[in-house]
Amino acid sequence: MSDQPGQSAHPAVECDLPDGRSVMGIHPMETVTLWGEIAGDSPYARASAGLGPDDVILDIGAHIGLASMRFAEQAPGARILSFEPAPVTYACLADNVTRHVPTGTAFPQAVGGEEGTGELTFHPFNSSTSTLHVDPEDDLRNFKAFVDNTEVPGDARELMLSAFGEKQTVTVDVTTVTAVVKEHGIERIGLLKIDVERGELEVMRGIDTGLWPRIQRVLLEVHDIDGRLGRIVAELAGLGFEVTVSQAPVFVGGSVFSLLATRP
Repeated sequence: MSDQPGQSAHPAVECDLPDGRSVMGIHPMETVTLWGEIAGDSPYARASAGLGPDDVILDIGAHIGLASMRFAEQAPGARILSFEPAPVTYACLADNVTRHVPTGTAFPQAVGGEEGTGELTFHPFNSSTSTLHVDPEDDLRNFKAFVDNTEVPGDARELMLSAFGEKQTVTVDVTTVTAVVKEHGIERIGLLKIDVERGELEVMRGIDTGLWPRIQRVLLEVHDIDGRLGRIVAELAGLGFEVTVSQAPVFVGGSVFSLLATRP
């Protein structure tokens, strides 16, 4: 296990997407796999469809910016603010936003329940699972679901599991959605996307009650631990959203679900 703060075992590399575009990523295989979940008729496309130049999209947990790129395709002209705290991953995000998201801005921050700092656990061999909320049991459950559903050979599983155990810690700045709205003068949020590896409830707690009516759509990755999915669905329904839930085939048997909440 490595404890070098903020330093990845592999520096950022140029990765080619299936559509021919080039992006900066941590690992080419991870980048292409993630793009496969985001491209096409995905929840990301449905969440951003129909948004336009007057809308603001907050991409919380933006990783290297693939979701922001998809939103820019679906909602030309929309203002996109992308947040990613891991230093190496943020460097990729900033580069990709500059290249592929003309109305986007990248920020090296985590978003949570209150402003301050936090200890981020960074996985250099699986950077999209980096988190402020460590849960090895949940990580293992989702890892097993992924390798089962993608039919990874047994010898490769052992190598992947060993690599997944590598981790580093780094202190990062944490802000809140409410603070972001105030700082950037945002009147209305067309889409709030949250993908923060078990920190979703904290992000929601960092939204002042009076701000919720100004949020039109929410795209949320939920780790369904201790009934969390049901609680979040009920909470958003109580705030006036219509909620649909889906699960990507690679996560069947795991805890990861996608939730899309829209106002009728």
